[in-house]
Amino acid sequence: MTWTLHAPLTREETLLSVRAGDLDALECTFDAQWYDLPDQFADEVMRMLGDVPPDVLERRPRLTHLALLAQRRQAYARGDDDAVSRSFQLYVRAGLRSVRRLDRLSRLPDTLCAGTAAVVAHRSRRDYASSERVGAWLDARAQDAPHAALPWAAIRPAARPGWLSAQRGITAMLSGADDAAATLFSRAAEEAGDRPSAHYARVTATAHLALLGAYRGHHRLAWRHLERLADEPPFPDWVASAHMGADALASAQLAIDEGDPETARAILAGYEALAPHRPDLWAFHAHVLACYHAHYGDPLRGLREIDELRLLHGVVGRESDTFLGRVALRGEAKLLVRAGGAGRVLQLAHEHDPNDEWLSTHHAWAHLVLGETVEAISLASSALRRAPLSPNDALGLHVVNAVAHLRAGREDKARTWFQRALRLRATPRQVAPFLGMRPEERETLERLAGVSSLLPGGSTVVDHNVLGVALAERLSPRERVVLEALCEGCTAEQAAERFSVSINTVRTQIRHIYRKLGVTSRREAVAAARELGLVAA
Repeated sequence: MTWTLHAPLTREETLLSVRAGDLDALECTFDAQWYDLPDQFADEVMRMLGDVPPDVLERRPRLTHLALLAQRRQAYARGDDDAVSRSFQLYVRAGLRSVRRLDRLSRLPDTLCAGTAAVVAHRSRRDYASSERVGAWLDARAQDAPHAALPWAAIRPAARPGWLSAQRGITAMLSGADDAAATLFSRAAEEAGDRPSAHYARVTATAHLALLGAYRGHHRLAWRHLERLADEPPFPDWVASAHMGADALASAQLAIDEGDPETARAILAGYEALAPHRPDLWAFHAHVLACYHAHYGDPLRGLREIDELRLLHGVVGRESDTFLGRVALRGEAKLLVRAGGAGRVLQLAHEHDPNDEWLSTHHAWAHLVLGETVEAISLASSALRRAPLSPNDALGLHVVNAVAHLRAGREDKARTWFQRALRLRATPRQVAPFLGMRPEERETLERLAGVSSLLPGGSTVVDHNVLGVALAERLSPRERVVLEALCEGCTAEQAAERFSVSINTVRTQIRHIYRKLGVTSRREAVAAARELGLVAA
């Protein structure tokens, strides 16, 4: 595989080469100037490439890519949003077409350009395995290129430096391979060229590293990436929507976690215009919306907004066998706990795998909401021992144990778990994991731990929007199982036989259940239990 490198052309030389129809020089300039070329010369490029036969463009994928970018630039200038969107769809089709002929391209820049388009195209179809397969093949091909081991060639490829690593990193992130994603993003940042025309891979990689860090609960790391991003020149406006957005979601997540709902709300409002251009980030968008509405907004509205996102992106089915499916389900479970749907969360956990760590925090909170402290402690403690968890999940499970032991009257254990939770915070500003607690319980735990208020200014406006639970007092564990038996259709006699107690004991428990639920008949008790989420439907 051989290719020829040319020195980048000046603006005047570029204009002359475009007008002269020098395709080789145009390709070389595109390699060096990247988005700057179509940004400055979109009209000239379109006029020139309009005269190039289609079969020539088919053999020169860099020129195809340049033509699509120039067309997008023109559409953006006209304010034609539909044409801007179509340019990406054409890019995807070109990428899917190029897969069949990658090994026939003789020049490495052509192979990298066409192959990276294929990586993006497969990912846009949610075929992450094919996307990574093409990306790994391209990476190996680049390493086998002549002079790849020389100092001046080993750091970055000649064309669009770092772009392949950045796109492979996004694929890895969306498939849940966090280790691979972090490695590829770091590599993309190292491979990226000098600004202002060859740094775009670094911008893309840094934005997605910030989102990955914020989602997992590494606040310091996320803030560091966002600060580095602020020092980089941005993408041109006409192409920014296709590559950015991860940084906005990261900033919103950090604001939510640090008790700043106003900033989070403003960022999410601005992201609405960007969201259609980044459909691959829909699940992260859903998760950030869930975190916001769970504490500062309206959980019921949050559930509706997430369902709208699902419909918009064609993922209405609740699946847990993909990483993005689990991210969205985590968000929905968080909202259900706050919106009176704790019973639905228990059902959701058992529909999938009740031992899966990805749902363990909200599963344990659901038991707490239903007054099942023993089950909450058992589940949270088991999850902490069983699997490596993200910092956010580990912190959340420590908070569950602290609250559960406090409700059980074990203040020493409650203090110990709460103190551990405080040490697990990413920064002293991280307050979101503590907002699910009742204010009086949080204040009691703060007093037991000997710390001042965790909330900014001592308070934060929190709207859990929990449906009114008409219980004069919580049902006891025995009353809960008797209620479940009634919902299954058991008579008092059958329940007494099942639990090996007297019929009079069961009848007394049923009277207590009726009183606590505010009902007078079995049918009303069953309806109330299902409405309140005390049992699965």
